[in-house]
Amino acid sequence: MTISFESYLTACLVALGDSAGTTWSRINRMMPWCIEAIRTFPILRPMKDDHTNGASIVYNFAAAIDFREVISVEYPVGGTPITYLVRKYRLDPTFYKEAGYYDIDHDYSTGTGWLVFISGGLAASAHIYTQYLAQHDTAMTDSPTCYITVPDEYIALLIANVMCRAYRERLSFQMQNPTAQTSVISQLTTMVAQMEQSYQEQVAMAVARLTTSIVSPRMASDKFDRVY
Repeated sequence: MTISFESYLTACLVALGDSAGTTWSRINRMMPWCIEAIRTFPILRPMKDDHTNGASIVYNFAAAIDFREVISVEYPVGGTPITYLVRKYRLDPTFYKEAGYYDIDHDYSTGTGWLVFISGGLAASAHIYTQYLAQHDTAMTDSPTCYITVPDEYIALLIANVMCRAYRERLSFQMQNPTAQTSVISQLTTMVAQMEQSYQEQVAMAVARLTTSIVSPRMASDKFDRVY
């Protein structure tokens, strides 16, 4: 990822023919839309969490704060071949009867975040690796040194998302304008619909290209996997 948020923001304004931010304010309009496009981008980024346990055995621990979907859980670590735990529903009566299983569920005690459950427990001071799909970083600033976490190849999709938002706003404005011509509203409606359809099709194509990858945006890691 080598594209700065500043460059991304500028590219959106240029694509809209408003490089000076006259129609759409760079800070008050463009910046929130650019961040929202990143937040809602459906192709998540693969990450790895190296968790070190405390001084006593535990049967669950907090997943990384940016966790969205699991890819694999390795425990114990460092073995050859690698030992991956098998996913199994933690409320299954047999879950804790033997080691080798894991599950991930919401942290209902706090109402936020996720917990990783280990059927055989996590030994004191032990490491456990969790490969997962993470949300993209949305803590952005209008700076050339603040880089977006969406891969460069998808920047056009982010720009398309922002353009859809901008033109839908223009459509809403015209629909509330009593002097707006019906033909203008009709043309804008058609254009917005076409832009949004094109965006969805491009996203679908991008996701489809990942289906043969080792790490995909929606990966069922084993036969016990389930949809939340």
